[in-house]
Amino acid sequence: MEKLKQEIELKRCEMEILAVEKGFLAPEVLQISQELDQLINQFYHNALPLRN
Repeated sequence: MEKLKQEIELKRCEMEILAVEKGFLAPEVLQISQELDQLINQFYHNALPLRN
């Protein structure tokens, strides 16, 4: 889980930097946003059994 948290944080930083450089609606930013969404979904999917 810790590795996944780090991946999420790195992807978030990457997206923020690219958004400032190219704009929030740039295709590259949207692609990274989708990748970030997948990582976050994976994190919560993995964390769900821990909450039960």
